[in-house]
This record gives sequence, C-alpha cells and structure tokens, in this order.
Amino acid sequence: MEQQFYIAELISKRIRNSISQKEETELQNWINESTENAELFQKIISNEQLLSKLEIYQLFDQQKSWELMEEKLFKTKTVQLQSQKYWRYAAAILLPLFLAVGVMYFYLNSTEEDALSRIDKVVKPGSQKATLILEDGTDVDLQGETPQENIKQRATEIINYNNVLTYSIDTSLQDSSATPKSKIELVFNQLITPVGGGYQLTLADGTEVWLNAASSLKYPIAFTDSTREVFLEGEGYFKVAHNGKPFIVNGNSVNIGVLGTTFNVSNYEEEPLATATLVEGSIQLNTSKKQKILQPNDHAVFTKKNSDLVVNQVNTSVYTSWVDGKIEFANEDLETVMRKLARWYNFEYSFENEQAKQFHFTGRINNTAQISSILKMLEMTTKVKFELEEETIVIL
Repeated sequence: MEQQFYIAELISKRIRNSISQKEETELQNWINESTENAELFQKIISNEQLLSKLEIYQLFDQQKSWELMEEKLFKTKTVQLQSQKYWRYAAAILLPLFLAVGVMYFYLNSTEEDALSRIDKVVKPGSQKATLILEDGTDVDLQGETPQENIKQRATEIINYNNVLTYSIDTSLQDSSATPKSKIELVFNQLITPVGGGYQLTLADGTEVWLNAASSLKYPIAFTDSTREVFLEGEGYFKVAHNGKPFIVNGNSVNIGVLGTTFNVSNYEEEPLATATLVEGSIQLNTSKKQKILQPNDHAVFTKKNSDLVVNQVNTSVYTSWVDGKIEFANEDLETVMRKLARWYNFEYSFENEQAKQFHFTGRINNTAQISSILKMLEMTTKVKFELEEETIVIL
C-alpha cells in the first residue's frame, strides 16, 4: 500500500513538472514492470480521461489507504483531539483531489496544449481501407462497411463485406475434366493498404490475414495441391488454415513455412529489422544464413544489415495487439515510435532534437485516440516537445 501511495505521488509530481531525476527513474521502472502499470499510467495522464482523474486513489483500497494516511498524520500523541478531527476531515477531502489538482494545474497552465490540439485538425487516426488489384490490373477501392458488388474471377467469387475481403471457390464453375490443380497456372490478386489504413482478408483455403498500414499481400485466388505461397511486404497477422499442405509467407529477406498456426510478421522495407512472433503452433523461419524452428511465444528478430537472427520468449500481445485496435510499444526508442505512429496516423515528422531519438517508451494506446493526447503522453514520459510546422510534426 505504501508503494501505491508513493507511485501516485510520483505521477502527480511528473504531471506538475516537479519530479526529480531519481524519482523519474523510479517511476519509469514501475511503468516498465508490467503492461498493467503502463496502462494505468496512461489512463491517469490521458487528456481524454481528464474528468476521471479523481478515480486514481479509488483504485487503491480506501480503508487501508486511510489507515496509512491516519498513521502518518496522527502518530504524534501530543496532537489535540480537535486538530486530529480537523485534519481527518481535511485529508478525507484532499486525498482524492490531490492528483486531480496537479492534473488540472498542468493542463490549464500548459502553453503547448493549444498547439498540440491544433494537430488534431491536420492528423486523423487511420481506418479500414485498402485497394484490391485484380489479375488484369484493375484497381478496386475497398472502403467503408457497406457491401460491395461481388467479383467473379475464374471459379472464385470475391466478396467484400464489413471490411473483410473473402475468397470463395465456386465448385459449380469448376471443370472436372480440367487439368489437375497442381498443373494449373496460378492467378494472383494483390491487396494493398495505404499509410493510415488496414484491412482483413480470408483466402480461398480459409486462412485469415490481417494487413497493417502501408502493407501489401500478393496471393493466388485459388491454391494448387502442391503448396500455398503468399508474398508479404509490411506487416501481417496470419491464422493459417490446416489442410495438410505447406503454407509459405515469402517476405524477401525472411521466409516462413507453416502447416497451420497463428503468427505475426513485420518486414517493412524502411525498417532495419524484420520480426516474426509465434502465437500458437510452430513455424520454420528461413533466412539467407539460418533456419530456425519457433515455438509458441518465440519472437524472432532478423537484422537486415548483417543477417543476424535472435530469438527470445515474449508476451506476444505486445506484437499482435494492433489486430485488436491497439498500438503497443515495449521499451522502444522514440524514432521507432514515431515511425509506427506516422504509419497509422499518416503524417510527416522531423527530429530537430537528434538526441530525442534515443529516448525509450513503453505503453499501449487505442488506434482511434487523438494524436494530440498521444503526443502529450510522450512529452510527459520522454521529456520532448512537439510542434506543428505547416503539416509536419517537429520533435524538439
């Protein structure tokens, strides 16, 4: 209980910019201890939750909290009974307001608030949208939750509904006397998500794929009997249907072979690292130098510059929560954080303060949050400032 009071005091000091370097380190260590701590910290300081700051002390056991406060306030026996009663009532009122006053003071006296709020007029959260490229090169814009006209390609029907693109084989259109599937020439489609967009796809074999922003997946409209291979650029989350046939995710520098499993792959061209995170099942990771079998909760990091491959056990939700509408960071440097945010919120940014690139951040946010609330949170946790110059976010 004493630690809870102490952490609450540190958070209040952080908000009021009165925290010491030692206290800052202690607070950051507490934030990094668990996802729950990081989420609680963000809830407290989030601009969207300003009216709920009074709840902070209610998160602790109120009776034990009072007993601790009473012990600290009244442990000197020479204090008059009337003074005890006065301070007891005063503390009962001030205790839940303590942090709230600090929050209100910070926001009401912050000259940066208006500047950051202006950014929301320029920068909007991403949404579900994508472009489908058919075999003949035709572009089909996919956006919104209303059903689109179904598309027929060979013996495959393509249905776009509720932000999910589904491929279904129409067996009535298949010619039983035709060439065996293993000899059929594959017909490919490509799904492309823009910066600030994402989409979901169900392949003809039942495999489900979620594409993150600025990504693309090239895939056959129907698979042959011999193999199932798709080509990924960017980030995708796969739930591979188990039908006994190998499923290969070709990511240029990293290839992944599976039978039936759930995993995440991130391999953006501009990123120095490619990663694969296994949720369940098993996968074989193939690089130019190594092969590695991953087990559940394994997180593989491939360094493109030197082809180094490292595998660690992790909490997989850190790397897959984007599928559920979250953006999560696990002690990531600010340069990486800004790249991820810019990919979903579709904005330009520049570092005027080069040292700020090395600041690290841990936390989870909703991908529908206003960008200003996220930047304010970063200002509080990384000691940087953000400004909007024309349509570029500048990190000071």
